[in-house]
Amino acid sequence: MRIIQTIAVALGLLGATVSTVQANYAERAEVKAMADRLAAKGLDRDDVLSVMSQAKRLDSVINAMNRPAEKKEWKDYRPIFLKPARVTAARRFYETHQETLIRAEQELGVPVEVILAIIGVETYYGKNKGSFRALDALATLGLDYPKRAKFFLGELESLFLLGKEENLKPAELKGSYAGAMGFGQFIPSSYLAYAVDFDHDGRRDLIDNPIDAIGSVANYLAEHGWDKTYGIAAPVGNAASLVERMESRIEVKETGQELSSKGVSGVPADWASLPLDVLGLHGASGDEYWAVTKNFYVITRYNRSPLYAMAVTQLSEEIARELSL
Repeated sequence: MRIIQTIAVALGLLGATVSTVQANYAERAEVKAMADRLAAKGLDRDDVLSVMSQAKRLDSVINAMNRPAEKKEWKDYRPIFLKPARVTAARRFYETHQETLIRAEQELGVPVEVILAIIGVETYYGKNKGSFRALDALATLGLDYPKRAKFFLGELESLFLLGKEENLKPAELKGSYAGAMGFGQFIPSSYLAYAVDFDHDGRRDLIDNPIDAIGSVANYLAEHGWDKTYGIAAPVGNAASLVERMESRIEVKETGQELSSKGVSGVPADWASLPLDVLGLHGASGDEYWAVTKNFYVITRYNRSPLYAMAVTQLSEEIARELSL
């Protein structure tokens, strides 16, 4: 096993070397236009172009974008995140940051277990925050990945704005292959918009400060409409006819009472007046159906995949049981 692991590491390092290309991004018209926009916002145009001249194209980033875990079916996706070890790690993180987590719930209305589940799914409580330079990842996707270029070029621009606002160096920041950073894996635009200085030290540090990260995850969900009076998801029956496409994005539009009138069974009684949707998943024991609330939709604002949202939901439930919340 050790020999196989050594070979795999060697091949991985070789692959990383082969897939790294100096791309001369500073010469691209899109980058020069971005530098002009940033100059109008107070950044030094030459500094922006100098940093961009250091950016590298990473084929490994493009390959990762083309095979996300969210393309798996629920029966294969769920075991990635719903593991006893992750719940145990949640307990350790809770024991260290209990006061902060409780304060976040009290001030922002997002349950402790949901905050823990998000950080657990995203980075295993800070253990896996990502090793890609955000500059390289975002430059690659913004300039050499046409189907998402507009979005990621905007994130690249936000990376420079973030550097100016939080006194960070864009070329030194690391994160995921999609340019998400820190405990909660915030992309630059989300960092700018939703990060909070939760320990009141004058900085919004989501990369090394778990206190700011906890408050910012809660703030993100609160700002997107989290409602502490709602649940998240409940299993229902006789709902297959209401699901046009399995494992697809949801749209909360029909009340629990309306779903029940169409024959759906198991809708919680206190959800009768809430707007809901029905989500179908390919489970390990066959297809399963869930009534989901606005809060489930809010989780999909963090990551659009309904599989992600269900992983967060079910992990939060296991964490709540573990911690007797």
